[in-house]
Amino acid sequence: MKKTVTSTLITALFALMTTNAMATSQECDLNLTKSAPDVRFKDNNDGTVTDLRTDLVWRRCALGQTWNKTNNVCEGKVTGMYWQAALQRAEIINNDVSDPLHQLGGRQEWRLPNIKELQSLRESSCVSPAVNKRFFPLNFDYLSLESTAWSSTPSYSNKGNILTVGMGDGLTTTFDASSTKLGVLLVSSK
Repeated sequence: MKKTVTSTLITALFALMTTNAMATSQECDLNLTKSAPDVRFKDNNDGTVTDLRTDLVWRRCALGQTWNKTNNVCEGKVTGMYWQAALQRAEIINNDVSDPLHQLGGRQEWRLPNIKELQSLRESSCVSPAVNKRFFPLNFDYLSLESTAWSSTPSYSNKGNILTVGMGDGLTTTFDASSTKLGVLLVSSK
């Protein structure tokens, strides 16, 4: 009986901590094997990281944020965007040589990740955020809509909806492409 009460209490406390928008530190279950461990990523020292498992290059910060190399943090406010605007923004970044993100990391082919690529970032043993915080030190309220990232993958069952991943909780869900502003993480094939 005592073990059940203790387990229930620990589970309830963990759930409470994960829903607290003001929580400042990532919460991880040390008994679970990490799905996105540090050894899987390579810091490119330019605001990008390479996922050594998938060979994808990721922008470390969401759109609207800038990489502060000195402090190893993403600074600024995440720009919430409708899905179509996010797709267009990636196109503008790729085509406008005056855009500061145009050749970030020496790449010119930034895009929204498909749902499998976005899900591959999920750190299943952690929440707030549910990504590797060392390589993706996203700085935002994990309860905000902007903490959920668009994929490029339309929902198979809900026309007009797009598959997304919550960076705070790691959950995959759908949102209406034309009525919801979400965060954007950009990826490039190596």
